Amino acid sequence: MNPITELVTGPRCLARGFSMLTQPGLRRYVVIPVAVNVVLIIGLVSLLGWQVGDWLDAWLSGLPNWLAWLENVLWWLVMVLATLAFCYFFTLLANLIASPFNGMLSSRVEQLVTGRTPQTRMSIAGEIWDGVAGEARRLRYYASRALLLGVLSLVLLFIPVANLAIAPLWFVFGAYMLAFEYLDGPMGNRGWAFEAKLAHLQARRTRHLGFGALVTLMTAIPLANLVVMPAAVIGATLLYLDTMGSAPSD
Repeated sequence: MNPITELVTGPRCLARGFSMLTQPGLRRYVVIPVAVNVVLIIGLVSLLGWQVGDWLDAWLSGLPNWLAWLENVLWWLVMVLATLAFCYFFTLLANLIASPFNGMLSSRVEQLVTGRTPQTRMSIAGEIWDGVAGEARRLRYYASRALLLGVLSLVLLFIPVANLAIAPLWFVFGAYMLAFEYLDGPMGNRGWAFEAKLAHLQARRTRHLGFGALVTLMTAIPLANLVVMPAAVIGATLLYLDTMGSAPSD
């Protein structure tokens, strides 16, 4: 498989997701995720304010003299990591709240695109519970991997040049996790086990990484982040169908 083609497949599907947001039959499923995003963004920005820069300056001013050479590197590094952390935390929290509705949106997209509705053989209440429980299990999975990456980051922090790899490592990790987050819609609608979902994600890492990378960047853009969640649910569903050979050609 051509790695370039694989890498751009995800962004192409996400672009289609944005274009389908106002499509008849989907709008009702888009309203709730957008409302969740608006409330969360207002809440998180109000909580954090615009004090990140001041907090960083105060923290870095306390560095010992022998670490003064690290100040500029640390300032940019922490700013990048703070932005990524906001994107990931916001996305994971939004999806935890809206996970049942995201599954419904994914199912509706698949019905419109293929004419078929995925069957989980579960009741509506069962699907809602499965969505919330699956989200909680993914959060535990993310947390354990993030802890390992955090330890590695602390080691790299004090190694000149190598510490520049910290932000890219976190970006790749976050992109991969967000791809998992949104692809859970079409996979969960089929009642897949957690291990089967992981295997599917890892089988086509490059295309899923491309998708997650663009979602991460879009989450950091004001206004775009209001609609990125429903667009990503739609895009992930299209990406899944393309991977499985079920999507019609454009």
